[in-house]
Amino acid sequence: MATLATTARRHDVFASIFPTEHFTTPTPEATPDIGSLASPGRPFGGFNLPQSLPGDATQADRAWSTITRYLALNADGQTRRAGRQDSQALGVLLNQPARTTLLAQWYLNEISTHYRAYVLPDLASWQSPVPFSAARSLIDDTIQVLQRALELYVAPISSLRTQLQGRDLESAFDAWSSQIRAGWHTLILHSIPRQRLEKTLASALYQHMRDSLVRNSKPDRCSATSRCLCRLSFAGFPLEDLHRLGLGGNVAERALAIASNRLLDGPAIERRCLQVDWAAKESVVPKLRHWVKDHFAPSVQDAISVLTGSAYVFSEGDIPRITSTAVASIVRKRTAALFDYVKLWPHSTGALLDIKSHLTDRGAAQKATICAAMTTQIQERLLHAGASTVEVLSIYVNMIHAFRLLDARGVLLEKAAAPIRIYLRGSDDTVSIIAASFLAEVDDGGQNAEIISDKVCSDITREVLTSSLEDVKDHKGSDWDDMNWVLEPIDAGPNHKFTKSEDVLSYILGLFDQEDFIKEVTTVLAQHLLQGADPEFARETRLVELFKSRFDPSKLQAAEVMLKDMRDSIMLEKRIFPEKYRAAVSSPRELQAAIPLDGITINALYGMFAAQMSQPEFLATVKLAANHRGDLLYPKRGRLPSAPSPAKLAEVRPVNGIDTSIRILSSFFWPQLRSNTFVMPGKIETATKKMSELFARHSGQRTLDWHDALAKISVRLELEDRTVEEEDIPAWRGSVVDLFGGSTYDADIGFTIPDLELQLNMDPELVLDAVQYWLSRRVIYQQPSSGHYLVLERLDLDIAPPAPIAVLEPDAASGLKSQDAMFKENAPMFETFIANMLQNGGAKEVGGFMGITNMLKMVLPTFTYGEEEVEWLLGEMEGKGMVARDGGMWAAK
Repeated sequence: MATLATTARRHDVFASIFPTEHFTTPTPEATPDIGSLASPGRPFGGFNLPQSLPGDATQADRAWSTITRYLALNADGQTRRAGRQDSQALGVLLNQPARTTLLAQWYLNEISTHYRAYVLPDLASWQSPVPFSAARSLIDDTIQVLQRALELYVAPISSLRTQLQGRDLESAFDAWSSQIRAGWHTLILHSIPRQRLEKTLASALYQHMRDSLVRNSKPDRCSATSRCLCRLSFAGFPLEDLHRLGLGGNVAERALAIASNRLLDGPAIERRCLQVDWAAKESVVPKLRHWVKDHFAPSVQDAISVLTGSAYVFSEGDIPRITSTAVASIVRKRTAALFDYVKLWPHSTGALLDIKSHLTDRGAAQKATICAAMTTQIQERLLHAGASTVEVLSIYVNMIHAFRLLDARGVLLEKAAAPIRIYLRGSDDTVSIIAASFLAEVDDGGQNAEIISDKVCSDITREVLTSSLEDVKDHKGSDWDDMNWVLEPIDAGPNHKFTKSEDVLSYILGLFDQEDFIKEVTTVLAQHLLQGADPEFARETRLVELFKSRFDPSKLQAAEVMLKDMRDSIMLEKRIFPEKYRAAVSSPRELQAAIPLDGITINALYGMFAAQMSQPEFLATVKLAANHRGDLLYPKRGRLPSAPSPAKLAEVRPVNGIDTSIRILSSFFWPQLRSNTFVMPGKIETATKKMSELFARHSGQRTLDWHDALAKISVRLELEDRTVEEEDIPAWRGSVVDLFGGSTYDADIGFTIPDLELQLNMDPELVLDAVQYWLSRRVIYQQPSSGHYLVLERLDLDIAPPAPIAVLEPDAASGLKSQDAMFKENAPMFETFIANMLQNGGAKEVGGFMGITNMLKMVLPTFTYGEEEVEWLLGEMEGKGMVARDGGMWAAK
């Protein structure tokens, strides 16, 4: 209000110097003709007045005065009804186009003066920013104010219209009133800030459209018909009033476009009808396209027609552009949560199909957006200090599936997954985890069945189990003899390798150099074979064949030899203990008892005995126990061979009831094995001697060389209040606990660590590992006063917690030497080479092309370590006085 008052005062000051143009009752432009005096010769002469009617100009002037007095607007806003004289005066002016235009300008000036003085103060709210929540109420208040003003300004004109007669006058009147209405609309648009009016109208329209979708939403019906039937209605919004009062037209049309775009970017695509399809795993984009075409576009088209006052029809390209905007909005929403969808694959296939539907429309721009979004989300949510390598590998496997769905060529995956590949290549445990995952087992639920779950990626394990050995040529690289070769994608990177069949394993195996990966896999395979319990080695054989289909078969010779050693060991055991393996096979009588009288299929029957016998043994036993009739098996009637007697089975045990197995290893092809020796338990020593005799009897001149550190034993400990059973534990742990039950053990004194080392002739690290293991099983405990270890016969004994002792690495129980152990074992050789190199070649730095590390790798094939290990060696040598450091250089003393 203060602003309006100030403006009014400034207007008055300006008008006092330069009067504004206004319309008054016209006066003649010359002295009126009052006639001429009588002739001087005539007495009592007077004026000679003409007897003719008034001229056209005078008549028009009188009509002007009459009609302007009628149309003049009073301060109180009251109007009077038009009389016959007023309508006749308007008729005179309507026959003169110039006068008609002048009258329209005069009345618009009257409207403008009245509007600015009495109407505009009621619209003062438009002079300040309008909150989003107040947009609709301000639009309604403005319509009421302008509606009252319009009734005041139109009432005099409408009263004149009823008294005009003649088609020409009616046409002229309509043209004159149209001029006034157009001027009125212009006055309103210039009195309200245009941009603020557009923004407020857009906000009000958006709120109404959003609420309309909520009211008309029918998600259950939409799900049943696979189409979105939610209607968009403008009922209840004053579209006609906006057009009549001058707030429609281009401004309102643009506001409706803004509101529609905002609706399609939010509420329209966030409805339940268009959420991710988790059940059917299908795209909802076709449903969105139909909804835009059948419901959204027609409603908006009708609204534009009302706002502009003329029939509006979308052009041929309008609806596709609107549809593309809606699809881009839903794809943008899906892209913002792309990492979550990758993590939830394959349940999120529907969301990925939504994104894929828009890739062909936008091309390179959309692909770049997806890659940038995924890269950012990976950096923020995955590649942080708390992420484990197993988790990163699991996400990478899902990402391979998801992005191969988006782009079968693999170009999109190559660009988006670059940060993950860089992270995995730089992680120290990636190769070992991948190798362990290839040989791991999963349960029925698809989860990892291994004990150390943080060293195995179950997703890779499932891929290995489901991978196919067929079409192995498709998994290899470029084939220069392929006559069906096609050009690689134009947007592929310089390191892109295209193959016909890019499965998950191809991407996983492509992370590292073949030789490094095969070396690590061979180590894990060796450990797995030493611990494996499957006599068929089916999983290991399949894995080696899988690698042979993707790598150079000559590089897998060591793996094939290790598998052959295991099979030869099983065959040798079968020759030494034939009854042992025969007892494990189900007898024909057991198969006969399992066959129902109404028959059973051979596959169903084999499923019941698959864990007890191989397929050839099963088929041989079926011939003895069943008859074939069509596709079913029926039990035979007659006497069948009986199972071996328990007395005969007992003969297969070598000595003292200990069941012993042997594995023959070709040491040249196996990784470096543990060579620790120590005193084995007495029963084990007796059993191994017996096994050696049996082996010599069946294998000619060959003899057994036992590796104590590789042995696995099972123990049963009888204590006062409980029984402890441990299966397949390292032999050194069994030797330590066996010593506590021997004749040298004193229940009052116990053993110390040096005592155990001396009596068992065992390395300290193995003694510490065994003591820590049995402490954790609560078989032994440590006396707080003396530090001696004694047997814990009863759990209710009040004992203090043991003092912390150094424990081995997690792979301490492995039969293979760890990388750290082999490095420390070969350290003297490395130190000698470094000392000679520095004496002959002068001072060198650790890194660089001619540095110590690179020279070691070039000359010594066994050196596969990095700069950190070389710095550790140099530190040890510096302590011995062999080398000296000068800045970043190392020199011999």
